[in-house]
Amino acid sequence: MQFLSTAVILVVTLVTLHGATAFHVASNSRQTATSLGAVSRREALAASASATAAMLIPMDALAAQPPAREADKKTAAKYYFNGVFRDQKHPEGYRIVAGAINKAATVTLQDTPNGKVYEIPMMAKKDEETGEISVDMDLSVYRPEYPTSIVATVTKDGILKFPDGNVWKKDKGVAGLYIDGFAPYPKYRRIVLPSGEGKNVDVVIVSGKTILGASGIDLGKKGIQVDFPGGKQCTGKFNQKQGSITWLDGNVWTKV
Repeated sequence: MQFLSTAVILVVTLVTLHGATAFHVASNSRQTATSLGAVSRREALAASASATAAMLIPMDALAAQPPAREADKKTAAKYYFNGVFRDQKHPEGYRIVAGAINKAATVTLQDTPNGKVYEIPMMAKKDEETGEISVDMDLSVYRPEYPTSIVATVTKDGILKFPDGNVWKKDKGVAGLYIDGFAPYPKYRRIVLPSGEGKNVDVVIVSGKTILGASGIDLGKKGIQVDFPGGKQCTGKFNQKQGSITWLDGNVWTKV
């Protein structure tokens, strides 16, 4: 995937210039921290050249809030128009909507596994009278014949409806856009995407301008197993009803 290829380039660049600056190995080797990628606002924690695979905990994020021990339903409800969606016209692909109200953001599109990835400018807006949220997208980046402004309305259950009758619905399984219990959303977000190869999934770790990629396996009722950067393999328990993944270190990822 182009999205993950970019992530790999960023990983190599970070390791080459600074060592691994985005991760930390928890002192208890059996409970690896899953608060991945958040770099301190005061200064980046640098690893030595011999420890480039080390993982750094997001210290500022930890200072701001303790790791979540339960699903963050309040934040998820605020960003219910975000998520990993399936386009009924392109069921093998995905659409990632991530951003806050009245702030420039992007929609990431891919129609087929290993197909071209598009970054589409978007702006979410809220009608102060009705409370209805709409998402305005510049789909001319995706298809030149499309207009620069196509507005999708968002239903209360988070479905995006377009003027031509097309709809985007969120994945119900482990695939999705997640809030990390250690770090503020949406600047820091975790994305689980089906890879198109059996039960394999791709995990994208977005921490501000830092993007890292990892591979994983959808274990069904047993949860999800992820090979995080730094060689740390972690298994999280997926709760479909709560829309959450709970890790051994106590951190909880909540699906929006």
